[in-house]
Amino acid sequence: MRQAWSYAGSALFLSAVAGIAFLFYFGGFNSLLSNQSASLPVEVGRAQSHAHPDASIVVLGNSTAAEDFLAQWFNARSPAQKALNLGIPSGHLYLFERMLALAMRQGVRPRKIILITTPEVLSLRPDFDFLMNDLTLLKTEIEVRDFLRLREHTRDTGGYVEYASHLAVRPVLYRAELRDFFVHPRQRLEEAAAVRRWLAAFDRQTPMNESNNSFSVCDAGTLSELKETIAALRRQGRTGLADDFARIEAGYAVRVHQLLKVDAFETVRFRRVLEKLSAVAPMYLASAPFYDPDFDQYPRDYRDSATATIRSVAAQVPGVTVVPDFASDCSRFFDTVHLNRKGGEQFTEYLRARVL
Repeated sequence: MRQAWSYAGSALFLSAVAGIAFLFYFGGFNSLLSNQSASLPVEVGRAQSHAHPDASIVVLGNSTAAEDFLAQWFNARSPAQKALNLGIPSGHLYLFERMLALAMRQGVRPRKIILITTPEVLSLRPDFDFLMNDLTLLKTEIEVRDFLRLREHTRDTGGYVEYASHLAVRPVLYRAELRDFFVHPRQRLEEAAAVRRWLAAFDRQTPMNESNNSFSVCDAGTLSELKETIAALRRQGRTGLADDFARIEAGYAVRVHQLLKVDAFETVRFRRVLEKLSAVAPMYLASAPFYDPDFDQYPRDYRDSATATIRSVAAQVPGVTVVPDFASDCSRFFDTVHLNRKGGEQFTEYLRARVL
């Protein structure tokens, strides 16, 4: 009897191990992704890459690339070229090179690459771990070679062990999805089924995502007084406009008075990423426009230091062309760092004229 229980226990343990391995190491949990998953944009990028293996231009970056570059608009005016926008909200250096690798595994062979960067690219933030966030976004794409890739993105052995442990114990990266699944299992299963159908339906005729927001940040007035402005609008019953201003204030509050400083190791990481991207195809480096009239989101000294460092690094990497900054004003933004539809069209045309 004891032996039977022993066999049953061993079988149960092995079944649990096999289940965990399937879910978190062999893509099983990917079928449970919902609209709330941080990794969904990565899966959308995979689906778009699979649908457009003939894309000749790949656009990389964070949400500024995702929002500001209008691939459909670009492609309609450049029939001989096809742009694929793989910008991922909150993405950073590690994600940029991994999204290119993801696209190439789907058959994309870019002839040109556009990397759109934000001022934070060379700095650290005490309240946000860019590399851990990249790993969390990429959890559905992580493979064994990521253990080797991480060595170039970590400062020392201790840092490497910390990040690599999250790759080894993969369920840790699925914390948010697991919590949501156990709290709302039925809703998660229904949403996941809809997401699977949506991703599976991607083909060459599926429109690429584009922002169509016409709101202008000019209407918000003085940024530092947004809280007072929003309170006044709510008292007046103008909730729609108050909600628009609240969206602006939420992003502004995160960036205002950041302790930004060009970091030596982040600069090394930046150069390594440029080298890897430019080894694939000629690369165009563009700075994302932003609205910061009072210099309280990106101080002048940091802007100057970061710009000089980026240009210096780019000049040392063969195949990298720095695109001159795009001139913009408040009428082109729907918050302080993302362009509205009008601004997106102008920025996309600006890049099109310099890349083609």
